[in-house]
Amino acid sequence: MVLSSASRKILFILLALVALVPSLRLKHYAGPNLYGMQAQAWLEGRWDVPGPVEDLSLYGERYYVAFPPFPSVVLLPVVALTGHERVPYRAVALAVAGFAAWIAWRVLRRLDIPEADRPWLVAALLAGTAFWYCVVQSEAVWFFAHVVAVTCSLLALEEALGPARGARAGLWAGLAFLSRQLCVYLVPFIALVVWWRHAEAGRRRQVREGVLALALAGVCGGVYLLLNALRFGDPFNTGYAGMPLSEFLAERVARYGLFHPAYVPFNFFHMFLEGPHFEFGGPRKLAPLGIDGMGTSLTLASPFLFVALAARPERPLRWAAWGMVGLSLVHMLHYYNNGWVQLNAQRFSLDFLPVLWVLMALGTRHVEARWWKGLVAWSIGLNVLVLSLLPELVHAWRRL
Repeated sequence: MVLSSASRKILFILLALVALVPSLRLKHYAGPNLYGMQAQAWLEGRWDVPGPVEDLSLYGERYYVAFPPFPSVVLLPVVALTGHERVPYRAVALAVAGFAAWIAWRVLRRLDIPEADRPWLVAALLAGTAFWYCVVQSEAVWFFAHVVAVTCSLLALEEALGPARGARAGLWAGLAFLSRQLCVYLVPFIALVVWWRHAEAGRRRQVREGVLALALAGVCGGVYLLLNALRFGDPFNTGYAGMPLSEFLAERVARYGLFHPAYVPFNFFHMFLEGPHFEFGGPRKLAPLGIDGMGTSLTLASPFLFVALAARPERPLRWAAWGMVGLSLVHMLHYYNNGWVQLNAQRFSLDFLPVLWVLMALGTRHVEARWWKGLVAWSIGLNVLVLSLLPELVHAWRRL
């Protein structure tokens, strides 16, 4: 039987995704899943958690999870059944990722992307970016939050681009913020898309739906402020000041604080210029150690994203989308940490990636398929190399 061209392409995507399965055996980065610990504490009627553990904040001789709480809400039913130490975090993350894939498909349908192109674009988002690495590492510390935040962002986009019900779109955007703080820039973008979608329904309908979007997102913001007040005595104290740092991060914050222009060159280089950096150790620097944990730039790891520059949506959507991406980038480029530890990725980029991916999907209308699909294949293939093949090669090399 001879497969059609479309069937061969779909088969390629499926084989690439299967090739990523061995990466699920990667040893997770040190530190337990803080969201599972928080869910366990809630079930026990406490705000604080047992410590010390990496990235817990110390206040008043008690340890707290300073990160936004919604990933803990997602894990709460599973933790209630198993206890946080026995939660199959990667299995839960895979289930959420499967749901995200379905929602991403629906977003592409809202954008009128041809059905034949949708598998490529869904695979690009979930397997050709930092998303897959966060699924693989979901047992550890903070990675699970990225999986939840991307899923909530996609839900907000699907609602805003579809029925545009302000309350639902705003709620999903607010829950993305309650998963990752930098998703705050998604909120005005979603409100603007909802407003724009109701342009023909009359000003009253526009105002109502836009206000509902902002109001529901505001409720989520209020929950975060209340949680901060309960734990740290001040709604605007996020708890990050009580988080102990070590090594170069401690040196940075001691000199410049959490945000400073001094961080921009380092962060810009790693966001846009750095390639995969293979490390060697030992006294002769010949023993293979693996890929550097500072990550790989979007330019090298996920070049398909630059197809977004070819997007030509209606002007309000275009300016709002690029504004959201730009504000997020400016914010994170000034931050003391670029997302370390991460492999073949810049995981902080996931905070704006769903919106950039929408632009990229629209950009495919103006770029030859063989070019943008080739970039998608490169991105997924590089993830397969770094996350599935290199660990096995390093292990075999060390034995030799």
